[in-house]
Amino acid sequence: MNRGTTIRKKQIKYINENDYNRIFVISDLHGNYELFLKFIKKVKLKKDDLLINLGDSCDRGIQSYELYLKYDEMIKQGYNILHILGNHEDMLLTTVNTLDYDKMIHWFINGGKKTIESFKRVTGLSIEDFFDLEKNKFLIDFLSGFPTLIVSDNTIFVHAAYNPDLLAEVQEEYFLIWNRENFWDRNKTGKAIYFGHTPSRKENHTIVYYPNNCTCIDLGTYRYNKMGGIEIKSKKEYYIEMLYQGDDKRRFVLGEVTGDKPLICFGVNPSKAKIVDGKLQTDKTIEKIRYVADMENYDGWIMLNLYAQVTSKPNNLDKVLNSDLHSKNIEEIEKILNTFPNSDILACWGNLIEKRRYLKYCLKDIKGIISLTKDRTWFYREKITKKGHPTHQVRTKNSARLEEFNVNEYIETL
Repeated sequence: MNRGTTIRKKQIKYINENDYNRIFVISDLHGNYELFLKFIKKVKLKKDDLLINLGDSCDRGIQSYELYLKYDEMIKQGYNILHILGNHEDMLLTTVNTLDYDKMIHWFINGGKKTIESFKRVTGLSIEDFFDLEKNKFLIDFLSGFPTLIVSDNTIFVHAAYNPDLLAEVQEEYFLIWNRENFWDRNKTGKAIYFGHTPSRKENHTIVYYPNNCTCIDLGTYRYNKMGGIEIKSKKEYYIEMLYQGDDKRRFVLGEVTGDKPLICFGVNPSKAKIVDGKLQTDKTIEKIRYVADMENYDGWIMLNLYAQVTSKPNNLDKVLNSDLHSKNIEEIEKILNTFPNSDILACWGNLIEKRRYLKYCLKDIKGIISLTKDRTWFYREKITKKGHPTHQVRTKNSARLEEFNVNEYIETL
């Protein structure tokens, strides 16, 4: 995109907001396909709604091509989806159409190789085929049809910025797609402006409201595994987040959260499930937890553990309590409890709590932290084991429901 180029007429899309029941705005997904699927499920997107993506669905994340295929599929099914051209789509198209070496390197530095890998994985084609205008026809044609600006009587939708001193028809394309300078202080258009491009710097990575009715939707999804969206008529915000705190040797937190009340689950220790490149690598325990949270209508799930050591073999648990690991685990648990004060708790450690003597003391410390934050409802599923412990979820039937668990009485018997 060259500086100084005035927006082309076909690059502006005019809409009537009254044509739609709800209008959702999202931005900067950067290949995070899983979050998008959870978002449309969370908002229960209908065919009389409009979903506006402010750009940058590609690069950095591992499922860029899948995202574009999903948008195309939904459009063909009758959903109203509009996608604005972001600077990453601009880099992709510029590279493919010019084959300019410097522009290609610039795109690669900014995550372009991830998009090519996604293309190769889905299509079975090669790197060379990505730059072939015929073999990559779907993606090139699809992105080339994206508008640079969407305008209604009340609202302006743009990827990066809007110059309030100019009419929509004479905006500079480069400014709309690439600018990071303050423009909101000059917004005298009388319209709300929704934009992305510049990630939220708020500590909790939420939507940013600037002066003069300007709103930034970019949460830094590629970095924080969290996306946000807003329904502009009701002003309701939605957040979808993947939580992961740990590594291959220890894991404190793992979860998929879609609202204020996820189901918090406690096992004995983590196995090998984790999040890599924005995608959950699951195991049998996590699969069951996901099923339970969905069946019981929770806003996702969070998996915590009595002890944070990663091992799929309980016999390999530390013989002696690692006090530093335990202290860190308590610290991370407390953060989760404070972040989600209304969440219920599912006890699911099973008989494995007897594997090491220190695990019972870990539970007592955790219960103490929970009591300090808020009195919560505890549950188990299906049955209490013959040894008196809440059943491990892998051993429960799908038809089992949550039943209240008196954790205080349980701890007294340990």
